[in-house]
Amino acid sequence: MRYVLNHFYKLKHDKYRSLIYSSNANEVAVVVDKNWMDFVHRIYAMILSFFSRPITIKMAVKDIANFLSTKESIVCSLIDKMINSRGYFHIPYKGHDSNFPPNILIQEKELKSEVVDYRPEMFLYKDVDLNTFRLFNSPLDITFMVNNKCLTNCIYCYANKNYKCKSLDFSKVESIIDEADNLGIRNFSVDGGEFFIYPYWKELLQVLKYHKFVPYLVSTKYLISEDDIVYFSRFNIPLQISLDSYNSKVLDKMVGKIPLYAEKMVETLQCLDKHYPFQIATILTCYNGTIENMEDMLSHIRQYKNIKKWDIRVAFKSLYALDDFTKIQLKREAIPAIREWVNRKQQEVPFELTFSSGRELDFYQTKGGSMNFKGNRCSANSTHLFILPDGKVSICEQLYWNERFIIGDLMEQSISDVWKSSKALHLANMQAKDYSKESACKSCLMLSSCNSALNKCFTNILKVYGEEHWDFPDPRCYYAPRGISDAIYV
Repeated sequence: MRYVLNHFYKLKHDKYRSLIYSSNANEVAVVVDKNWMDFVHRIYAMILSFFSRPITIKMAVKDIANFLSTKESIVCSLIDKMINSRGYFHIPYKGHDSNFPPNILIQEKELKSEVVDYRPEMFLYKDVDLNTFRLFNSPLDITFMVNNKCLTNCIYCYANKNYKCKSLDFSKVESIIDEADNLGIRNFSVDGGEFFIYPYWKELLQVLKYHKFVPYLVSTKYLISEDDIVYFSRFNIPLQISLDSYNSKVLDKMVGKIPLYAEKMVETLQCLDKHYPFQIATILTCYNGTIENMEDMLSHIRQYKNIKKWDIRVAFKSLYALDDFTKIQLKREAIPAIREWVNRKQQEVPFELTFSSGRELDFYQTKGGSMNFKGNRCSANSTHLFILPDGKVSICEQLYWNERFIIGDLMEQSISDVWKSSKALHLANMQAKDYSKESACKSCLMLSSCNSALNKCFTNILKVYGEEHWDFPDPRCYYAPRGISDAIYV
């Protein structure tokens, strides 16, 4: 019997350690962790490299022992768990614990992903650091904002559409994607603005496909033609239609008065339903956050055969919307009824139905630093960077051109140079001296460990406390200032 590395997982060298992370592959024959990312000692990356192609255990042990100049019995002890474990496991080695996902080594017949030929020499390094969370050499994921232009003018808009800039030439975009591929970036996603307004969106999809990048999602309010839907369907990218109501009067209030927008969006959805699976996202404000609107939307949505998910979210405060958020926000007392409605309908519909009302219930709840915050870990400036339309690079997709969080410029630097820039490293390693006297972080005894986790949300800090208090604690922290406005819904 021959074994092989499960190439759903990828290996990457990162200066003082090796990285195992999940790929974007969809076809698998065994249980995998689609969100896996962790560091392992170089010895295990070297061992796994010998399983790049199917090989017998006997031959692998012999080859590994020769390369490491060690006894075959020692090699057997190192790979025993890898071969026999179908679940999560960890292996200690020279004082360092290395964690592994399910089915890292599999039988040859179980392999579905494309083979990558790794060599043990790719993972040679002397010093070991499995604790620093931020990647040393380059990010793992990149998002490119193609533009900050939209068809609609949403009252809750989360994008900075007021900033005027010259977009990157498409040839430069191509070279950035090529560099990302050479760096071993896991995924290169796209964002807007509006993707289908970008004049080179078709060419962009071709370039991404050539480099085997599959964006996680394209979200749009655009009225897509049938020809464009058919073209887009060739790339197997998840598509989300943002739709807040089927009622034209409600939509006029929420996305601006666009002639026949509701009717044309219905046509787009019907056309999509013929050609391609999709999901719908709905943002709730005081205008559409009613059971009546939800029922009306459901009566339309349940007719679609290709609908996979309906994601309903309560609008939260934007850093860029011009209107006073309190004028449009869904009243807090309306949320329980909608949540109860969603819970009931989840049992009735054949597609996934989700609801999110915000994160404010997590405020002031966490002691012990940002590593203990509830929810998904923040990837900003730790594993991910965000490229703006003009080539400037921000740590986060909601901070846009905020100069404080711009860490480089791809018109002048490489991706790797931006990632290792003094600005990026400073934001990732802030010291007590970098904080204002007003910030509780300045004198906090947990500052070093809290910052090393890189799990603070600067966007939420700005929403809650304002630009002038950007260095305040994340509002989830027990020691964060109280008494903030209810008009947040972060």
